[in-house]
Amino acid sequence: MNITYKRDLSHSYMVASGRVQAEAYEERMLENNEISMFLPYHTTEMDGQVQYWYDITGKRSLRDYLTQEKVTKEHLRGVLEALGNACRQLEEYLIAQERVLFSADAIFVEHSGENCEVFLCYCPMKERDVRKEFQSITEHLIAEVDHADEDLRKICYDLYEESLREEFSITVAAERLRQVQPQPAVLEEIEDRCIQIRQQPYEEEEEGWEPEEEEAELSLLERLQEYFEEWKARIFHGVVSKRKELFPLPKEEEDFVFDAQTLCEPKTQMLSEVVVQKVTKLVCEGNGNGPEIVLDGDTITVGSKVGDNTVTLPSPAVSRYHARIRKNPEGKYQLEDLNSINGTYCNGQLLSYHEPHVLQRMDQILFADVAYRAV
Repeated sequence: MNITYKRDLSHSYMVASGRVQAEAYEERMLENNEISMFLPYHTTEMDGQVQYWYDITGKRSLRDYLTQEKVTKEHLRGVLEALGNACRQLEEYLIAQERVLFSADAIFVEHSGENCEVFLCYCPMKERDVRKEFQSITEHLIAEVDHADEDLRKICYDLYEESLREEFSITVAAERLRQVQPQPAVLEEIEDRCIQIRQQPYEEEEEGWEPEEEEAELSLLERLQEYFEEWKARIFHGVVSKRKELFPLPKEEEDFVFDAQTLCEPKTQMLSEVVVQKVTKLVCEGNGNGPEIVLDGDTITVGSKVGDNTVTLPSPAVSRYHARIRKNPEGKYQLEDLNSINGTYCNGQLLSYHEPHVLQRMDQILFADVAYRAV
């Protein structure tokens, strides 16, 4: 199966092509019912393969959502609950989980206020492994999550452990994580009361009086602390070793050896390599209201949402997360659209979602209606 992205002036599409093993019942059911969890699609045939064209206009993939937003327990719980609801609908409509794409790039998220919606892609392609697809999501979550947050880290590792099971079921995984609840507030109240009791000053009734070693209420605090220590040791056993296995620390660099001959006798370079200049910044053209975009980092995001983007463009036509500029392995900067509403243009060419374009000097860039020039 191959996935590409296409775009026209009004719509953005994700195209999956390959050999199909669809069930007649599922095809008829999807044709006669509007299921909100599925992205609308149409099919075409080309070169002996079937293509599924999914309308992803204005939506963000789960990978982009987790990268752009700050991952919190509330965000993650909202995504998991929405995913669990979608999986239960699969059972209601008798659609096998093997007919749905479960990957970070094929699950799309819409988050407005407190509501979070998840959209899936019906894709009856052959030679797919749903368990490995879902495992890639868990690995991405582990890489993005804040490891200082023990509760959130445990959720992600539970997901990973579930994806390793041979009898893996996406419904079981989503249901299991949807039931994860924060620490009960009653225990926090008891702990706060115990702390207040400890902080109360002793009343000195007579000179030389000393307080007793501990009152009866203090033993409750000690028991609670012991209970929490045992609970943490039991729950998080093996998490550190699993993190080291997935994300080993880099090896120590070798000692630097000074070679005077190398510094004094530079190698001969071709003239073309010296003359070629790299793009260093984007300068706003036209009305000049946009800020200068200096290319000095590995990733630069452009959008209208203040605080979540490296560069903020004050234009109503610019999407909240509009485009991204990243440095590729060759050290060159490439521009890609983030499925913005009004699109990103380079030299008059409309860029498709996740279609990278290597920037060159004098390229004209349009973020919706804001024009820039690469220099």
